[in-house]
Amino acid sequence: MPDNRNDNELAAAAVAGDKDAMSSLISSVLPCIEVAATLNAGNGTITRSDLIQEGLIGAINAIFSFDASRGIKFSTYAQKCITNRITSVVRDNSREKRQTNNSYVSLDDVENAVSLSSGNPETVLSMEESVKSIKDCIDTKLTELEKNVLLLHIADESYEQISQKLGINSRAVGNALSRARQKIRAEIGKDI
Repeated sequence: MPDNRNDNELAAAAVAGDKDAMSSLISSVLPCIEVAATLNAGNGTITRSDLIQEGLIGAINAIFSFDASRGIKFSTYAQKCITNRITSVVRDNSREKRQTNNSYVSLDDVENAVSLSSGNPETVLSMEESVKSIKDCIDTKLTELEKNVLLLHIADESYEQISQKLGINSRAVGNALSRARQKIRAEIGKDI
């Protein structure tokens, strides 16, 4: 049954814990995630499935940080968060490998590519399955500490802020985040 709420209402409901609203919003940005991941795949050693994961994290971050009072549409904000997350990961990976990253993809290019691929039902179904796998992994495979660290990291908290909130040191934050990422990568790799 289609949800008749607009994106702003869905975002508020998702933050309040409405899983259907969260699913609707994630589904609406799946084409953007796929396009951004595809456009950036092959830049360094990051795989397309890793970039899809990062795009999903960017989408979740967009949902939790969206502020409707700014007068911006959720879809525009989410696309920006997704592309920022993916390009940041590509840039950081390239820096780690001492390579230059000259392949920045503008938001306009991504929006054009999204409009061309948004009608592909196979893409939407594949992405929905990936989102479900990630959600299931977070709920069932991560420890409480890993889950809390991951959610605070998604909310753009620094390692220092997370360590203060959870009463652990920054190294424990990094280790918990690393374990959470490995578990998610292992889980999503089964589906992609």
